[in-house]
Amino acid sequence: MSPMKTSPRSSVLIDLAAIRHNVAHLLAMLTPGSGILVAVKADAYGHGTLPVARAAVSAGAQGVAVATAEEAVVLRDAGFHESILVMGPLYSFDQYEEMARQRVDFAVVSDHMADLLPSLRGSGLEARVHLKIDSGMNRQGLFPAQVDTFLESIRGIPEIGLAGVMTHFACATEDPASIDFQLERFLPVIERVRQEWPAVLAHAANSAATVHTPRSHLDLVRCGCAVYGLSPWQEDPVAEGLLPALAWKSQVALVKRVDTGEGVGYGHTFRPSAPTDVALIPIGYGDGVFRALSNRGEVLINGRRYPVAGRVSMDSFGVDVGADGRVKVGDEVTLIGADGDDRITVEEVARRLGTINYEITCDIALDRTERRFLNERPDKEPDGSR
Repeated sequence: MSPMKTSPRSSVLIDLAAIRHNVAHLLAMLTPGSGILVAVKADAYGHGTLPVARAAVSAGAQGVAVATAEEAVVLRDAGFHESILVMGPLYSFDQYEEMARQRVDFAVVSDHMADLLPSLRGSGLEARVHLKIDSGMNRQGLFPAQVDTFLESIRGIPEIGLAGVMTHFACATEDPASIDFQLERFLPVIERVRQEWPAVLAHAANSAATVHTPRSHLDLVRCGCAVYGLSPWQEDPVAEGLLPALAWKSQVALVKRVDTGEGVGYGHTFRPSAPTDVALIPIGYGDGVFRALSNRGEVLINGRRYPVAGRVSMDSFGVDVGADGRVKVGDEVTLIGADGDDRITVEEVARRLGTINYEITCDIALDRTERRFLNERPDKEPDGSR
């Protein structure tokens, strides 16, 4: 028996040419001598860790940053041999050892990690670590007053190499002046660390700081959202010189005429004031279409906008497509991306929901959709052949 033919209920399309453009755009902003690490944590914000990592490096990035040791191992196992930084935390000594064996840098982000680090003495491994400084975010990192104690704790341990010193900005988009406040705390730490580790790399800037605060570029910047064509300010990314990399498409599964006053979907929260057609889109909140978009969201079909009609269900939602008969079964539906002269941006969806753009991309359920990569360049991107 031949296998059943499958038809994807939706498709996430990732344009790797857009990733390369955005990396090049950010590199052009940097002060001389500064490089870029691309944040590919959380499956590259829903865009695909390995393809994005390869595309970013091919466009000039020095490497990538992830959140967990497991994310780093996945990249190494897939043949990605470029620089990786785990921004942490790590949770056990065996993770320290594995990161050293895999030649993955990791950040020391807590007292517990700092206390455990000297246990590498005598292991025969070589660990490259980045000391994270809490300069005002009050989340991860050691305070500046703890730096001397940390440096003393690793002094004379050949298995530990201090490769970087880093911090993270708390309010780079909301209050750019806070960047200077945090830098005033961070810059003296860099000077102190370089008294013993003169080659240490200093890095702090996220996407927003990279764009508007050149003073924060230091040796490296760590960019996430802008690499994906997502606006750090939740505005129009194209106006900021970025190209959105993600589009999300589905299709019309059925079209049904609904008479005046009839209810649609759970709770009958939509009742048309005149006869209309309701198109069923075969994805719902189980796929990442937020239920809060019920009677609030919009989609594009054949280049025209249509409103969500009724509640978003787990596996489907309705769209009021009017009574003109233009919309047919099988027509492409755009939830995110361009169709004709119009575009629905991730930022637009996020504004409707009162959240940020990359929550939207991270929440697409990739186990219920297909993801396809456009404009790959396998002949020019690192593939583990080294």
